[in-house]
Amino acid sequence: MQLSVREVDKKIFIDFKAKAVKTGITIGDALTLAMKHWLDEEEERKSFLELKPIDWGKGTEKTSTEIDTIIYGK
Repeated sequence: MQLSVREVDKKIFIDFKAKAVKTGITIGDALTLAMKHWLDEEEERKSFLELKPIDWGKGTEKTSTEIDTIIYGK
């Protein structure tokens, strides 16, 4: 497929093209890899609400309060 892309930062494109040439792949293949990486990265992100708490072990039960005291004082 042939396409045109507008409003690409010239410096970024020059660096991108140089890296593609250096690695021995075409601009099209490099762009496809970049787009795939970006899409995969989006899928890997989790919502803040999906994060689970981590047990840091005995003696760390009040860590959050202790950090607040250190940062913000009493």
